[in-house]
Amino acid sequence: MFRPGVWTRESFFSAPPSGAIARLLHRFAHTRVSLQLLAIPQTPSREDGALFEKLMPHVRLSSGVYRTTYRQRFRGLNPVVNNVLRSSFSPSQQLRVEDWAASDCLTSAEWASELFPLFPHLEFAASDLLLFLLEVKRKGRDERFILEPDGTLLQYVRPPFVVRLGQPEPKVFLANWLLARSARNKWTRMRQSLQLPSSPTLTEETATEANGWEIRKLPLVHPEALQLARHDSRFSVRSHSAFNQAEQVCNVIRTMNIYNRAYFSEDRLREGVRAVLSSLASDGLWIVGRTADEAARSHNATILRKREGGTLEIIERVGLGSEIEELALRASQDFSSQFVGH
Repeated sequence: MFRPGVWTRESFFSAPPSGAIARLLHRFAHTRVSLQLLAIPQTPSREDGALFEKLMPHVRLSSGVYRTTYRQRFRGLNPVVNNVLRSSFSPSQQLRVEDWAASDCLTSAEWASELFPLFPHLEFAASDLLLFLLEVKRKGRDERFILEPDGTLLQYVRPPFVVRLGQPEPKVFLANWLLARSARNKWTRMRQSLQLPSSPTLTEETATEANGWEIRKLPLVHPEALQLARHDSRFSVRSHSAFNQAEQVCNVIRTMNIYNRAYFSEDRLREGVRAVLSSLASDGLWIVGRTADEAARSHNATILRKREGGTLEIIERVGLGSEIEELALRASQDFSSQFVGH
């Protein structure tokens, strides 16, 4: 047995055909969708945005993480946060806002568009650790590898097959399993002769060529966020870990759906708190929490202010507040003690 895949936009958007066997084949194919479809034009259409959003549930990274995108995901949170910002900062201030672990940055672009009229001198940086995948395509042929920037394989595409390499193909699908084994061997042989892009940034560079293979970046950033970054210098997208200090001092940091006990240990969460505190200016604000209900767009979040010296105080709660609220307060006291000691 085997499972074919989907590698064209037309097939991806196609409706299930009539007939039981045809519908079954259609469903089987749509469990293997080529991530080459992430290659969206620099001037995207409305269909391009819809394609990206429909494609995101199919993006599974080697860590097991799925990328998600929801338009207006924080519509229940942003008005509360924006009111706190209006009462905390002057419209004439030079402010820096960073949105960490922003996934595809669509919610960042939506939030930035709300803040720019309120704070015309605001700079907004959206960030996530991984901004793109790589496509390594054999020149002149429809054969390609899809991989993470460090070279970790995710897919091998040779129509009509889209073969999973990030997870093992079941042996019951013998053709897929054999192609996966062959693809890994081929990649091992050719890997040393290819120079993958070393920069984690998502630049506008064209594809490069090496030994008969073309290499290009496949954005994991929503087309609308990329468009905003291209046309408004106040908005940028960058690679950054939520456990590292920001490159610039921030007035506001948002970390939604990342510092959760289900994901990280207490020690790791304290590292995240220290990264935020090291990045925030005095009187800076931190929005931390998680989405409680995707359908209702409801959230449990806490807005905290960094006092002079480094301790945190609670300004506002949304829903039940952040699950790491107490941990953050305790960690800020430790941070403050170290700060005073120096």
